[in-house]
Amino acid sequence: MSQAQIASSPYPVEVVEDDEVGGLVRSLSAELPSALGNLLATIVVLATLVFGIWSLVATWTYQPQNALPLFQVAVAGTVVALNALYARRTFSYVITLIGAILWLWVSVTPFLPFWQVVLQAVTVTIMLAGVVFSLAAVALSKKPRF
Repeated sequence: MSQAQIASSPYPVEVVEDDEVGGLVRSLSAELPSALGNLLATIVVLATLVFGIWSLVATWTYQPQNALPLFQVAVAGTVVALNALYARRTFSYVITLIGAILWLWVSVTPFLPFWQVVLQAVTVTIMLAGVVFSLAAVALSKKPRF
């Protein structure tokens, strides 16, 4: 951080220059060892495939109550898996993963219709914010640190 005074002002004004990104993105941009990052991303992708196949089979056998909702699993699984593959060198996709898990939990938990809509909107927003944080963290991890 650097400080500067603006000369044209009769009162000293302190200008603080901070990083272009916040602390959360900076902490999520730490690079993992290549093998560990690939392993974690593979586990996430395989888990999403297992949940997707489980929901698909339950839906096809006319027993959807025995699995998670197929639409939510397909959307959350696709978003999380693609995010994990893109950001496999960092663990920045953890927010997306948490948002997807919360979205699936809200989808199967009976709430009043108003609260169901509100909670689903909040959890989808968390999931999409995780994607944005992940993209920023991956871009930041490629920049040299001094």
